[in-house]
Amino acid sequence: MRKLITLSFAILLSVACMGQEKLTLKSRVVDSKTRNDVPGVTVQLLSSDSTVIESLVANNHWTRDDQEGYSSIFQFDVPRHKANYIIRASFLGYKTSYVNISIGELKRREYLRELPPIMLRPDSKMLQEVSVVGSKVKFYYKGDTVVYNADAFVLAEGSMLDALVRQMPGVEIKKDGRIYHNGQFVENLLLNGKDFFRGNQEVMLENLPSYTVKQIKIYNKYGKNSEFLGQKRQDDKTYVMDVNLKKDYSIGLLANMEGGAGTNDRYLGRLFAMRYTDHSRITFYGNINNLNDNRKPGRDSDWNPVDMPKGDNKEKLGGFDYAVSDRNQKFDINGNVQVSHSNQKLITNTDRVNFLQKGNTFDYERQRETLKNFNLTTNNQLYLVFNKKANLLLQPSFQYHKFDNYSNYISGTFSSMQYGVNRELLDNIYAVGSEQIIRQSLINRYKKERLGKGHQLKGSLSAVSTIKLKGSDDYINLIGQISYDKRKEDLFNKYAINYGDEQQMQTYGNQYFKNHPDRNWLYQIGAAYNFRLSQAVELSMYYGYSHRDKKRHSSLYLLDQLDEEEENSSTIGWLPSVTEYERTKDRSNSYVSQYTEDAHSIIPSITWDKDTEHGNWSAQAKLGIIPTRQKLAYQRGEADTTIVRNTVLLTLPFTRLSYWVKDHTKGFQLLFKATPKLPDLLNMVNIQDATDPMNVKEGNNGLKNEMAYDVNLIFNSINIAKQRSQSLRMGYTYRANALAMGYSYDANTGVRRYRADNVNGNWNAYVAYNYEQPLDKMKRLTFGTWTRMEYANSVDLIGKSEGSNYQAIRSSVQTMLLDQTLKLNYKVGSSSTMGVKVSAAWRNINGKTMDFDHINAVDFNYGATASFNLPWHIQVGTDLTMYSRRGYEGSNMNTNDLLWNARISYTMLKGKLTWMLDGFDILGNMNNITRMVNAQGRTETFVNALPRYAILHVAYHFNMKPKKH
Repeated sequence: MRKLITLSFAILLSVACMGQEKLTLKSRVVDSKTRNDVPGVTVQLLSSDSTVIESLVANNHWTRDDQEGYSSIFQFDVPRHKANYIIRASFLGYKTSYVNISIGELKRREYLRELPPIMLRPDSKMLQEVSVVGSKVKFYYKGDTVVYNADAFVLAEGSMLDALVRQMPGVEIKKDGRIYHNGQFVENLLLNGKDFFRGNQEVMLENLPSYTVKQIKIYNKYGKNSEFLGQKRQDDKTYVMDVNLKKDYSIGLLANMEGGAGTNDRYLGRLFAMRYTDHSRITFYGNINNLNDNRKPGRDSDWNPVDMPKGDNKEKLGGFDYAVSDRNQKFDINGNVQVSHSNQKLITNTDRVNFLQKGNTFDYERQRETLKNFNLTTNNQLYLVFNKKANLLLQPSFQYHKFDNYSNYISGTFSSMQYGVNRELLDNIYAVGSEQIIRQSLINRYKKERLGKGHQLKGSLSAVSTIKLKGSDDYINLIGQISYDKRKEDLFNKYAINYGDEQQMQTYGNQYFKNHPDRNWLYQIGAAYNFRLSQAVELSMYYGYSHRDKKRHSSLYLLDQLDEEEENSSTIGWLPSVTEYERTKDRSNSYVSQYTEDAHSIIPSITWDKDTEHGNWSAQAKLGIIPTRQKLAYQRGEADTTIVRNTVLLTLPFTRLSYWVKDHTKGFQLLFKATPKLPDLLNMVNIQDATDPMNVKEGNNGLKNEMAYDVNLIFNSINIAKQRSQSLRMGYTYRANALAMGYSYDANTGVRRYRADNVNGNWNAYVAYNYEQPLDKMKRLTFGTWTRMEYANSVDLIGKSEGSNYQAIRSSVQTMLLDQTLKLNYKVGSSSTMGVKVSAAWRNINGKTMDFDHINAVDFNYGATASFNLPWHIQVGTDLTMYSRRGYEGSNMNTNDLLWNARISYTMLKGKLTWMLDGFDILGNMNNITRMVNAQGRTETFVNALPRYAILHVAYHFNMKPKKH
């Protein structure tokens, strides 16, 4: 790897000497009265005799309606010698402005000269507004930005932003809410170019009405530091999705209210209100519901029964977001506060077959849970600029989490398959009159009742400052961060275990874990010097120091040692006086641990960025050298251990080579990184933890560092005229010395013994291709295909043992996946659509040294969606899909589920009021049993899911604009 690093740096450095060096003249065009940018202004560079040298449009991110999030920054490259120039700026509605520029003596490494803003004075002779009517295209490119036209998509009445985003070609919303565009992860979701509930993009996706959106842009956004330095900093770049509101909603008050009630006591309430000006914004939102479901009838998505929401969940959440920016760009402040409370009741029944070398075992688990959670979070940001020579970014955050979780669990493990196992049978399996034949194959019965209560406090403050150095393009970065985390947990655990055909209880416990005080500290400081070697090449050297301190107390009290009558009559969570329960402390399983980590980070980097006649080449490489000292002081009973571990981590956190053609319609990226991972020192302590008698943990002091290598190659291509979008992605990952938690299984008792260890051989590779294009000249019929092929080699440690010895052997599993989806959508008129979809995922699983059958199965679904606008302001949306499974062992796993959802809506009061009637799982075929198969076993899980229901809800849209004077 050292040779590869040296070669990469040498190549990039050699490129620095190529080509004639230029001086970049950079400025912006602003309104002389408001000091706002004037996007779209024509700027020309003239010689001293008024000959036009170069002409451009000053518009980094194109728009003609909104100014938020866009700048009129422009730049010209001129020879690095003395000369005189004229800059001419002109725009409709403004008087043409001329500025004389004189290039005098240049500093030795001065490649950039920032000019004062060019002022445009409004012209009193204003032209009348002109309306242009043209065909609506779904997307187009403007510079390096892909722009989606919201009005070109057909959406159901009452749709929110997420419905629009899901229809955009090349865009995918994953099941966990992450957004991808042509395979690239979208790091941030913006509103008019600014952060909006940063860190929780679901707020905007699920609450911003789609009718307010004019267009959505996806681009690499350069941050405050790039703007401050006047450079496109590669380390200050974020891939963003920017939602631009229509002009009617850019200034004024916007509100959206919705409420509804349905069968099975379903309800929902929603409020979204936003006050917006050109330099400020404040937003409030609230949501209360017990739907636990985000499906919308008539919408095409990648949902399938495996993603069915679990449990009966009542949720309340709300918050507000604010943003204020200075017209002269001297400060910017924004932030948000969010509050949520959830109460979830969950019933889970799991039947599992464990594939073992010397015969399978069969688990039947029945669990009921009540999970209550309260969260309060706030994230804020303050950005300041001092005399254009230094800036400061402060980011304070705070989080409070309170939890109260209860579970009641019972399970039985058998040596042979059982039928009709329910909670009652397991509870009474030793009762008089129960079937003796069932107990003959019983390995163990495990009953457990748990209650966990507590809270957690988190707070952090980070500061970043950039200081320009006079006479060059060099600058210094200073960073600092401090964070504190405090957690308190009281955990109660009652359990009873019977082994085999023994009616008398063999193992019983009533435990109280006092897991506090528990606190974490982290602080770090760092500095980087950035040196411009040439116009194309920049070098950087960073040094940072971080200190982490974690301290945890865990005291175990054996409440079953109290007076038998008093202990038996107590409920879970009950505690006697401190004096009484202190007598029951289990010192051999109580511990105090303090972990400290000191790390010095030395990170040199090189960046190369070169514009050519046909496009742009860019490359970046970073090398991390991180000497790290870990120390763990651990006391548990008579064991008093101190582990000190010194290591030097070598990492390539980010290596990239990319090329884009000049109009950004074609390009590729090659990405590589090597990431080390330190083992948890707690797993290296030579102790045995049997506080859970069915899951015993052991230490392993021979653990090594893990290293993960990732390489990805991405090709993207867009044809604007044909509205065609396609991408090809390939990737490979290898984990050396992967940290795994292996286990051995005692078939006589059902006890698992776990131990962390290093294994080699874990790798996976994939190739994926996406293609979307209209098939007809009118661009009404659109075809899309999504193909993914993946191969994974998974290595783990698993074995079968007897007694207290850990015996695990290497086990490898090979999985082949081929996933194919085809879609065909047709636009009927201007406001109706229909579509069909076919999707199939084939899996082939082989395992070595494991006693299980070869798996060759396919999950597939096919169906149709439709959305029609009817007369009298009525709209109907529906989707009908058959979900099928084939190739699994056992007829109960090869299923067909036909699901039908529908919505009918009626709009009145000029579109302000919308009535909606939704029906989910109208045919009643929703299967709340999911089945999964892998090399370790076959699992069938039942959950109490949301039953089929209908709900009537009404939405009211309100918009108030300021009065014109």
